[in-house]
Amino acid sequence: MLASIARPVEAQSDPALRIDAGLATIQQPAIGTVRGRETADAALLAAFWRRPLDRATLLASGNLTYARDSLAAVQAVAALSVPWRREPNLRTDIGGAGATFSLRSAGTGGNANAFVRQHLVRDADGGWVGGAVGRTRRDGVPSATTSADIGLWRRWRFLYGSASVAYQHSSDWLLLYTAGELDVRAETEYDLVDLQFTLQARGGPHDLTLAWTRRRVFADGPVSVPALQGSGTYQLTDRVALLASVGRQLADPMRGLPQADLAMAAVRVSLGPQPLPIMPRAVVAEATVRDAPTGEVVPPGEPVARLLEIRVEASDTARVTVAGSLSNWDPIPLRWDDGVWIARVPITAGTHRIGIRVGNGPWRAPRNLARVRDGFGGESGLLVVP
Repeated sequence: MLASIARPVEAQSDPALRIDAGLATIQQPAIGTVRGRETADAALLAAFWRRPLDRATLLASGNLTYARDSLAAVQAVAALSVPWRREPNLRTDIGGAGATFSLRSAGTGGNANAFVRQHLVRDADGGWVGGAVGRTRRDGVPSATTSADIGLWRRWRFLYGSASVAYQHSSDWLLLYTAGELDVRAETEYDLVDLQFTLQARGGPHDLTLAWTRRRVFADGPVSVPALQGSGTYQLTDRVALLASVGRQLADPMRGLPQADLAMAAVRVSLGPQPLPIMPRAVVAEATVRDAPTGEVVPPGEPVARLLEIRVEASDTARVTVAGSLSNWDPIPLRWDDGVWIARVPITAGTHRIGIRVGNGPWRAPRNLARVRDGFGGESGLLVVP
């Protein structure tokens, strides 16, 4: 609900505060004696806030959509993301959301829902399973919705892909009737099954995402509804980015939001802590903590329980340097193996910083760790080991 594609993160995220403002053209199904389409221009305002805690990360977001003389929607979401103490690859998200809306084609009212999602996050793949419950009051009529979803994701260098299946059972029949997914009020309750595939390409701070959804509606009889949506982010400066999105948003009974075809353009401004400078990700590096094999011994000859493995994709002629707070910033020995430089060192519980440098270039953070400034124009990766 806060992200469509899970990202492999082994460290807590940096604090963040972002404001998005933009314009959109929204086309929605019209309701009346003759069905048609209603098009409206809208102004958008959204905010996202993230704050790391000692053992969790708090996230909150809210957005306002104003369409002409009608307040189209106000939404707010708050969630707590908690990594497991003994299983660093597991993370649990729990939170709630609320909305108030005044959409002519889908009635007036509000919505509240709560959700929980369990993530498995590994180096290059992972998955999640989640569930939610929600209640909506539309034109004075209450309705309830329950949902469950399961998904998998995988990374191939700069590409991220995910596939998921979501099920919803709802009594908010008016929402689907106004979307054209139900011809008549055939049933007071209905079921939805959404199959979604998402592909995202990331280049440094920039990204391009394409999502395709096939919905099956089960009421009086099954109805199939497709949807395609594309979006992208282009970072102009350290604090300013351009956002764009176009495609179809399917009706969402859990949040009480109607179906709409939209085209949106916005400007994002990052506030709060000074963001890191934009750096192209010319070097692909990752850091992973795992249990050491039984009897594992590393210099100076002591058996260890946990190992930090750092992998840097570079040629065998490249001058690669890996260092961190766990080595007092002295270079960590590397070995080259089939296109990858590898460092393996023992690691203990606590907070560590790790940096990678190729030649005389700036220090960079492994791409799967949170980035922090190093005070010398570069960056390092922040790793929290339970």
